[in-house]
Amino acid sequence: MTDPKKYTLGMHWGWVVLGASFITLFINYSIRIGAYPILLPEMIKDLHMSKTQAGIIKSAFSITYLLFAPLMGWLTDRIGGRKVISFFCLLLGGGAFLMGEAETFTTASIFFSIVGIGSAAMWVPAAALIQRWFGVRKRGLALGILNASAGAGFGMMGLILPTIVMRNSWRYGWFSLGIAGMILLLLNWLLLRDKPEEIGLSPWGGGVDEVGEDLSFSKKLSYIEMMKGSRFWIIGISYLAISYGSYSVLDFIVTYGTMELKIPYPISSLFITIIAFSGVIGGIVWMILSDTIGRKKSLVIIYLLLAASILFIIFVGNQVLPLMVGIGGFGFLYGAIFPMVAACSRDYFPKEVAGTALGLLTIFYGLGAMMTPILTGYMADVTGTFQWPFGVGAFASLFAGFLIGFLKRPKGLIRQED
Repeated sequence: MTDPKKYTLGMHWGWVVLGASFITLFINYSIRIGAYPILLPEMIKDLHMSKTQAGIIKSAFSITYLLFAPLMGWLTDRIGGRKVISFFCLLLGGGAFLMGEAETFTTASIFFSIVGIGSAAMWVPAAALIQRWFGVRKRGLALGILNASAGAGFGMMGLILPTIVMRNSWRYGWFSLGIAGMILLLLNWLLLRDKPEEIGLSPWGGGVDEVGEDLSFSKKLSYIEMMKGSRFWIIGISYLAISYGSYSVLDFIVTYGTMELKIPYPISSLFITIIAFSGVIGGIVWMILSDTIGRKKSLVIIYLLLAASILFIIFVGNQVLPLMVGIGGFGFLYGAIFPMVAACSRDYFPKEVAGTALGLLTIFYGLGAMMTPILTGYMADVTGTFQWPFGVGAFASLFAGFLIGFLKRPKGLIRQED
């Protein structure tokens, strides 16, 4: 038997796994969320692209992300998150590095699609891994901390990348992130472990067994069985709608500020930082709150308030201070969406297939993320403003909040706590 003392270092090894996962997602979200909207205005100018073409590049990422995310959940349940995350860091970093070499709209689309494959192996396996290492009483906290890595990662890009762009070019931003992404392979291989039992430990936190067995499902739940339940479709479709609503703003907020509102590029880039850092706080606050009031109520509130924040952003125009306040509110809500859905996959489905469920639900997120940049860019080209496509995003968020209100927890899934 493995000696657990070898893996303590004065703390439970779950915190080491959480730390490695935090760094991994920090780089991942710096690449997939932070870099693109911040570098996009300069790429549009240099590569002579329309806003629709700019949206297609992001959609190329989302298509491969959508295709590979379900596979990552399946692989995680079968071969473990350590192998999955470590290997695909090569594609995440390599694709980002190639983005710096892009000379045309077409090559940029191809390279960003490679990034999408690598990125698909980051959030789903990491979230599933953390849920194995932390018990029910600490799961919301652990996922909130993990999600903070996303906000910290792309938030720092709003401070770092404008300096790199102004001193060199947008290409060096991609080069730097690409190298960082490839280094993650070594970090994850050395520190990640797939489950605490491998090293003689138990999950850190309270509770006897996180979720009881759902007797309406077999333990090895098939895709077809899972998709028969209404809760899968309610969570999934609302996930698609909120993905559309949030990314309609996030992907183009810097371009909106720079090109439409005529706000200086360094200031517009800070919009991403505001979203990110407020999202760090919001992710932790909402996840801890959801442990008390429940995921369903939390999601309804978040989705409805997100719609209100988008409308506020539209109406304040180029008044910088009110605009930043609205963007901060948007980020505070946006930061809680993804860990909340991850927790739902664990709360509403048997523990044996939590990774698979999250992977399947991510298809809906991917569909939203795939459609959003193309439609938002196209509507902006046609109408001459981002306000109309942002308004559509607000409507999608309202719909997501309405739909999640119908979510019901199966009787067979009951928390068992001391």
